[in-house]
Amino acid sequence: MAEQQTGAREAEQASDLLVTVAESLNERLALTAGELARSQTLLREASGELMTAFRGAADRIVAAQRAVPTGTPDRRTEYTVVLDHLYRAVEHLQSHDLVNQLIDAQKMRVDKMRENLEQALVLASSPVADPQRPDQWIERSRAMLDCIVAGIRQIDEDARAPVHKDQKAAGSVDLF
Repeated sequence: MAEQQTGAREAEQASDLLVTVAESLNERLALTAGELARSQTLLREASGELMTAFRGAADRIVAAQRAVPTGTPDRRTEYTVVLDHLYRAVEHLQSHDLVNQLIDAQKMRVDKMRENLEQALVLASSPVADPQRPDQWIERSRAMLDCIVAGIRQIDEDARAPVHKDQKAAGSVDLF
């Protein structure tokens, strides 16, 4: 009987350790989700700045075209500089689309893993019918591990899956 109680106590400690790991991972994933959301916000703000740069460059071209009186020397050099700025801004906006898609994919993976960790924690919160029986603690730990492993497996599968693009939004940039 004492041996069974010792085994039950050890199994309970192992189960508690598993709960601690799941809670810790869930907290870290929550922080990661927050960082990803902040990254998207910063990316959106940077894209807004790029659009402002687009408008400024376009306004400069329009003003330069209007300001050239007939018979004045060719100003193509200035237009080329402005167009170079526009082309660079377009490249940045295209990378914005790609980075946004990557961040969305990461957020989805983090959310799926958090769902599995939360499911494991729900299993951990249910009482064990007979705390003196190690097999019940072990069964609960196995169920929790199954949830965690399922989350990891899903992340791995999602990482190998091709990124689905929104064909309407992918690469489309509304300049003006």
